[in-house]
Amino acid sequence: MTPFEIFFDLVFVFALIQVTSFMAKPPTPLILVQGLVVLLLLWFSFAAYTWVGNQVRLDVGLVRAGMFVAMAAIFVAAQVIPGAWPHGKQNTSGALTLALAYIVVRALHTALYYYGSAGNRRLRVQILLFAIPAAVASVPLILGAALGGIAQTVLWAAALLLVEAAGGRVAVVFGGFVLRSPSYFAERHGVVLIIALGVSLISVGPAGRSCSQRCSASPRRRVCGGSTSKTPHLPPVKHWREGTANAGR
Repeated sequence: MTPFEIFFDLVFVFALIQVTSFMAKPPTPLILVQGLVVLLLLWFSFAAYTWVGNQVRLDVGLVRAGMFVAMAAIFVAAQVIPGAWPHGKQNTSGALTLALAYIVVRALHTALYYYGSAGNRRLRVQILLFAIPAAVASVPLILGAALGGIAQTVLWAAALLLVEAAGGRVAVVFGGFVLRSPSYFAERHGVVLIIALGVSLISVGPAGRSCSQRCSASPRRRVCGGSTSKTPHLPPVKHWREGTANAGR
């Protein structure tokens, strides 16, 4: 595994972390489903590129140039993930940008995988057959981005199932894709999970400090960890002393 591949994985992890920003809204069932759809779109895209790395080196020649373009598309997708689902009359540019960026990422994967499988006719046929449902899935992706709301959720989920189910069927018919290096495959996935876990743990620190600052800044009304409490109202000291004195008389 090369430093270039680690850098590529970092960009993907940034996109995965952005899904949490989208799901920072009240956790309704619809929000959870939408976040899961985006997460799976990103995860299966990453897994597809690990197969390319199993077939050819990613940090040399034309493949390296294509990987840079894919990283740029992933970064653009990550920027618009928090606004991926427009509602009502909201602007749909974020959803359309995410759909187009995803299409670019998958198209580059197909092109790089095909280029790296030179001399393997059987694998090239598999790649071309897998590209057919991927191309068809771009239609519900763009249509869903234009419609927004629940229609977008249904159409994007259908696109995801179309790509992965058809791709799995192609793999079964041809006896599966050839895994040249299982250790490389496991290492790439492990590194991504470790980076994502590390970023999540680091983000806990600023969140805790922010909560502490909010608590200390408001002595009469404390808000921390989602709970709200009011400091009991006490009478002024002067009035309390006068009342005590009168009672003594």
